Amino acid sequence: MDFIDYQLENKEQFWAELDDMISRQIYSSSLIDSAVRSFLRFTALYVDEYLVADEDLMRCCYKFIDCPVFAKHRGHVRRKLITTLVKSTCSEQTMIIIGVILLLDGRVHVDTFEMMTEEQACRVVIEVLWHRRDYGPRLHRIFLELLYEMCRVQRLQYSDMEAVAEDFVEYLFQAIENNEDYDSDPYSYSVIRILLVLNEQYMLLTNHVASLGENCEALENLVVSILARKGSSYKTFGTNIIILLNREREPCLQLLILKMLYQLFTTESTFEYFYTNDLRVLTDVFIRELHDLPDDSETLRHTFLRVLHPMLAHSQLRHSHYKNEELVKLLRSLAGTSRSAHYLPISETTARLVKRCMRVPWLLLGFAQDERYTQQQQQQNELGMSYLQPTDSIVSSTSSDSSTLSLPEMAVTLPPSPSRKGPNVRSSSISRGSELIAGEA
Repeated sequence: MDFIDYQLENKEQFWAELDDMISRQIYSSSLIDSAVRSFLRFTALYVDEYLVADEDLMRCCYKFIDCPVFAKHRGHVRRKLITTLVKSTCSEQTMIIIGVILLLDGRVHVDTFEMMTEEQACRVVIEVLWHRRDYGPRLHRIFLELLYEMCRVQRLQYSDMEAVAEDFVEYLFQAIENNEDYDSDPYSYSVIRILLVLNEQYMLLTNHVASLGENCEALENLVVSILARKGSSYKTFGTNIIILLNREREPCLQLLILKMLYQLFTTESTFEYFYTNDLRVLTDVFIRELHDLPDDSETLRHTFLRVLHPMLAHSQLRHSHYKNEELVKLLRSLAGTSRSAHYLPISETTARLVKRCMRVPWLLLGFAQDERYTQQQQQQNELGMSYLQPTDSIVSSTSSDSSTLSLPEMAVTLPPSPSRKGPNVRSSSISRGSELIAGEA
């Protein structure tokens, strides 16, 4: 499959030549390498002419993924693409083709991203994003997606995280801050996800380094440290992750956002990072999500509760007491004290996390007032019932039939999850790492 350099007259000729090129059966490793090189040269030559639309670019890369060479020699071809990216000085066009193939293949076969980590391709991806920004927005966008997917499915190596420079992380914050049109610009969304997943990687790395003892030095979480020192300059990031949490229904991304929030609400210098109005919107989101999460989303519910405690205890909410009554009712409901006995029992973890939130000082008064109100209602009901009971025997019978369940035995079931859009809600313990999500005491 040797590449012949000639000019094509139209897009139809391009697709016809591509189909002919990738349809041949090849068996020897040397011919496989030659076929991959020919494909990359051919497509890179015409990427700015016939593959300008993302649909055409993806169609081209899917054709290669489905061709006999890739299908029968998948591992060999993957490694050839990755080593070409890592060891060669590729043109922007070649990087675009390789990046899209690895991205599409990796989303289906996670071992593609694992092989990229093994070949230290992550450092190359970061280097392209940081030092080759002049290569153009298309390559930048593809490599942002590639880095996100690599970080999302595995723990990066220590050397990969060392390649993340403070200037690079600050550049990402600046890119968000300078782009006010979040809703219509997918670039900002990609950058936000990179910062979220980098925070996750730092948390994973902290736990890993701790397990190695003194053989490895912990790396500073640059995402949190930059917000700790310069948070007032990067408020847009905080606003956007609240918007994202309000809209997002993908559990993976919800967890990434919640881990970021946990870091901010447990690091003293970022206790009050968020605008007060944004914090109120966030409170509304928490109330809605904790009310609406289905029973089979217990891990996500526990994560919300683990974040809720430091948010209530450390942020501006401790001064404003926003949604005091709603929070009291929510926590009572989650604790099982305001549900009837036929609901599913709550788990010990849920009970413990709810109890921790209920001990937040400024909520204690609300619980006391709610308790007095409940007792008054019960007394009024009992007084009203006394006029309806004709005999003492009936009263005695009613009393004997009442529930004997203690509060911990009360059960709870949450209502079903809302539609994807959901209701309209627009209105320092870094070292502990991701253990907080996995099962913090």
